[in-house]
Amino acid sequence: MKSTFYHILIVFLSALSISCGNTEMESVKVTTEPSDKIIRELRGTDFSIVLNDMNISEKDNKRLFEHKYHVLKVIDDSLVVDSLSWKTVNQAFFKKHEKDLGMEIVSNHGGKLSRNAQPVGFGWAIGNPKYGEWEEVSKTQDSTNTASTTNNRSERRWRSHSPSLFFWYWMLRRPTYQRDYAGYRTASAGGRSYYGSQSNGSTKYGTNSNYQKTKRKSFFNRRRSSNSWKSYSTSSSKSSRSSSRYKTSSSTRSRSGGFGK
Repeated sequence: MKSTFYHILIVFLSALSISCGNTEMESVKVTTEPSDKIIRELRGTDFSIVLNDMNISEKDNKRLFEHKYHVLKVIDDSLVVDSLSWKTVNQAFFKKHEKDLGMEIVSNHGGKLSRNAQPVGFGWAIGNPKYGEWEEVSKTQDSTNTASTTNNRSERRWRSHSPSLFFWYWMLRRPTYQRDYAGYRTASAGGRSYYGSQSNGSTKYGTNSNYQKTKRKSFFNRRRSSNSWKSYSTSSSKSSRSSSRYKTSSSTRSRSGGFGK
C-alpha cells in the first residue's frame, strides 16, 4: 500500500509540473496553412515549395510564427521561381519544419504530391534524364559536405543540361553526388525526410547544414539574438522535459500495478 501511495504521488506531482509548465505565451493561429493554399492554387502544375526563411516575433502579446517561401514551377521545361513574402503559420507547422531551411517542404511533380522535406530537385530533377545526367568526376573536398572526400577515387556527380538558366542556378549551385541521391531514394521509399550524412551535429542538407550556415548568416544571427526565439526555445525544452518525466512516471505506475496484484 505504501508503495502504491508513493507511485500515485509521483504521477500527481508530474501532472502538476506539466500544468505549471504550460503557461507559455499563446501563438497566433491561422485557419489554413499558406502551403495548403499554394497546393490548391497550383493544382495541375508541377511545383515545389522551398522554405526560404523562418522567423519568430511577438504581436499583441502572442507569438507570431512566420515562413518565407520560394515556389518553383516547371512550365514548358523551364523553371519559374516566385519569391513570396512572410506568411504566418501555426506553431505546430513551424516546429515540424524547423530543420528544413533551404529544402523543399512540398513537392508536386508528375501528379505525385509529397510533404516530406527533401533537398531541392531530388524528387523530380536530379536523376531525371530529361534534365541532366550523371558524370564521372574525381573526388574533391566539398566544403558543404560533412564527410571527407579527399581521396583520389572517382564518383558520379549530377550535371544539368536544361537550357533554362533558372534550372542551372537551382540545380548546380552546389554539387549533387549519386551517393546522396541513393540515400534520398531509400529515405523517400520509407516515407522519411532526407538530410544527408551527419557529423558533429551537422547534416548535409537543411537548417543544421554547414551550407545553410554559410549562405544564410542573417537567419542564424537573427535566431541567435532574438528574445522571441530564445523564449520559444526555452519553453520548447521545458515542454520536452515535462513530457519525458510524465512518460517515465506513467511507465513506473504500470509496472507497480503488476506487482500489487
